[in-house]
Amino acid sequence: MIIAVVNLKGGVGKSTIAVNLACEISTRQKVVTLIDADDQGTATAWAAAGRLPVKCHAMPLESAREVQGWIRRVSSLPAGVTVIDCPPRIAAATEAAIGLADLTIVPIGASGADLAATSSALALIDRARAARKDGGPRCLLVPSRVDRRTASGREIEGVLSSLGEPIGPTISQRAALVDAFSAGQWIGEYAPESQAHQDIRDLAAHVIK
Repeated sequence: MIIAVVNLKGGVGKSTIAVNLACEISTRQKVVTLIDADDQGTATAWAAAGRLPVKCHAMPLESAREVQGWIRRVSSLPAGVTVIDCPPRIAAATEAAIGLADLTIVPIGASGADLAATSSALALIDRARAARKDGGPRCLLVPSRVDRRTASGREIEGVLSSLGEPIGPTISQRAALVDAFSAGQWIGEYAPESQAHQDIRDLAAHVIK
């Protein structure tokens, strides 16, 4: 399975989900690979301390001329599951990852700007579906960095239901996820009994199912 974590706006927890999801799935699958296709390098920086249970490959892609070689490199990596952290914009890596993926995960914040960016991401997914013969990729919308104390946080699932794609478990705004990055650990190692880890476990279970 190849999972692309995609949104065309920064600040929605995309890298947080990509890194922690890959690590959580690795507790259930033998070989999981994390690809950092975002030239900002958040996942690569997270993995730099060497404390993640998955190997992270820094593989940014800026030129459309390099797409086929990039796809071959991704496809050749030994992994039962590959998680790709895509750049937060329309870029060669974003389009290539969506075209290659079995599943696209779209983290979405509760703001109007986040929802507008999501519409553009879904348009890319629809374009990939039209070009492929297998009807893929599947799509899972994931409410991310949600604060239930706000009206938008309480209503986000209802808003997302109008987009016509399945909605996954919510990843709430939690300090432990930020602190895990600072420690160079994934949430299952940093705070295994936390609600933040339970959020990631719920998402991984949903993805695997």
